[in-house]
Formats: sequence, structure tokens, C-alpha cells
Amino acid sequence: MIDKSLGKKLNTTYRANLPFPYIVIDNFFPEFLLRKCKEEITKHDIWHHDTVEWTQEFQVSKYYYPSELTDMKEFHTKLPITTMFMDYLNSDEFLVFLKDLTGHEQLYRDPVLMGGGIHRIKRGGKLSVHHDYNEHPKTKKLRKLNVLIYLNENWKSEWGGNLELWSKDLQNKEVEVEPIFNRMVIFDIEKAPHGHPIPLNSPEHVDRYSLALYYFTDNFVEPENKNQVRFFYDHYLGKKENNETKKSDNLDLENLLK
Repeated sequence: MIDKSLGKKLNTTYRANLPFPYIVIDNFFPEFLLRKCKEEITKHDIWHHDTVEWTQEFQVSKYYYPSELTDMKEFHTKLPITTMFMDYLNSDEFLVFLKDLTGHEQLYRDPVLMGGGIHRIKRGGKLSVHHDYNEHPKTKKLRKLNVLIYLNENWKSEWGGNLELWSKDLQNKEVEVEPIFNRMVIFDIEKAPHGHPIPLNSPEHVDRYSLALYYFTDNFVEPENKNQVRFFYDHYLGKKENNETKKSDNLDLENLLK
């Protein structure tokens, strides 16, 4: 299904990229398969959104499926083609490709897609720049790697929705990635501020779709850093603020799952 040799070929580029290890690969998967996934997803009628009050200003019109409470049998029944594709992304073959690309010798899949799966952003929606959670609340493994695959055909630049990668000190936006069809973005998540803080400007009937998969290792997570999603207020990005005035918040996943 994929050109597995690209992993080793792009390893040096991946590891050297700034502001943190990442790569953008276009046209990596068969187009007909992604179109089938998109067709299936746009007909899907079950969507979840974050109901934690303090996150509302950071995540606007963002929907996802499955949730942490979804029976994965339902996911398979509702979206069989998408499930087949995501199973491949969790296969031994794809994990070997990721290991070759990133240099991470050990990577584990997440069969319950905690925080991953299908992401949908509607017109006016945004996801503020943030640090991802780093410990899986159930397996306790360290989240190491993000893989995003965009499903947006005929996307227009003026609609926005670009993924932004920021410097680790949050002083500069270093990379912008348009969410175009059959584009895959892979990046290490440690101290990796990212998001799309500019509200989506697409027509009312055009949503931004992506598939998100996360991969884990056995590495130890420092107790003070566990289970945190940290959002940064959009108006603070790029300003020389000290630690006392820079605004951020944390989301405790374990409390959400109780």
C-alpha cells in the first residue's frame, strides 16, 4: 500500500527538521481509498465534542469520533472502510515504516484511539496552539508520535485551517501546513506546540476532516508532567512574556475518564 523505503530515506530530514522533528508527505496513500473513507465519514452521524467548560475558548466547533466511551465494535460497524484503513495504520508494517522514519526503536499502537480517530472542524472552528497529553491514561505508556492524515479535496488556501508548528519557546510560528487531501504530517510531540488557532473560513457546507493516530513508548513520564494538555492563549503567542504572565491551562484526562 505504501512506499516503505521512504522511511529510511527521510530519516535524516525528519530528525533535523525544526522546530521539532517532523515531516510532511504528500500522496502517500491510494487516493481511491481515502476518498472511500471520506465518503463514509461525511455520512457518519455520531460526533462528540469536549464539554469541559474551560476548554471552550481553545477548541471551537471541533468534533471527533470515537470518544473514550465508544465501544470500538460500534466504530467498526459504523465505519468499516475507515476502520480497515486505520487498522493498517496500526499494523506491524506501518509501525516499521514509522520506526525507520523517526529513529524510535520502540513504538506501540493504541487500539482504542484515545484522543485520536476522526477529527472534524466546522466553519469558524479552531484549535489553539497546545502541548498534547503525554501519558496514556489507561496503558500508562508515553505518547511519542502524532500522525495526521488530511481528507480535504479541492481545499482553498483562503479557507485557512492550516496546522501551525511553533518554536518550543512559543516566540515564533515556524511552519504552516495546509490540510490538503492525501497529505500526512508526522511529528514528535515532546515540547511540540502546535494547532490551528486561526478560525476556519470555509463555506458553511465545507468541514475540515483529518485522521489522527498516536503512538507510544515505554519511556518514563515525570510525575509532574503526566496527563496534561496545555493550551496557550492565542494573543500571547509570539510575545516575550515571562513565566508568571504567560497564560496556560491543563486538562487532566484521568479526571475526565472517571
